[in-house]
Amino acid sequence: MLDEIFKLISKVIPDTAKAKELEAQIKISYDNALSEGVKANKEIVLAEIQSDSWLQRSWRPIAALIVFGAIFVRFPLYHLLRLIVSMYELNIYLPELEELSSDFYLMATAFISIYAHGRSVEKRLRK
Repeated sequence: MLDEIFKLISKVIPDTAKAKELEAQIKISYDNALSEGVKANKEIVLAEIQSDSWLQRSWRPIAALIVFGAIFVRFPLYHLLRLIVSMYELNIYLPELEELSSDFYLMATAFISIYAHGRSVEKRLRK
């Protein structure tokens, strides 16, 4: 992301010394913003760990169960039910499932990644 900004700066500002100075200021601001974000994340995780509320400490596992449940019901359970219905020739109507959008998979992947990162940070902070 910064490389694209720096390319734009070099195109817009012809003086290379001023362009380098601006790039250095942007890099410092970017690094400071990242550092503040990490500090804020650490404070949030510490507050969750030290909380007396069961729900506040357990929201990530609950949300993970919901995502995994949605995927499990969607695929293996539905297909197993279809197999049982066809095998025993049951007169049960099972609607055809529509294809899930790629956004669902992107959301599930992002959630699982964030969940795993949060758990690893939690474990490090507890030590």
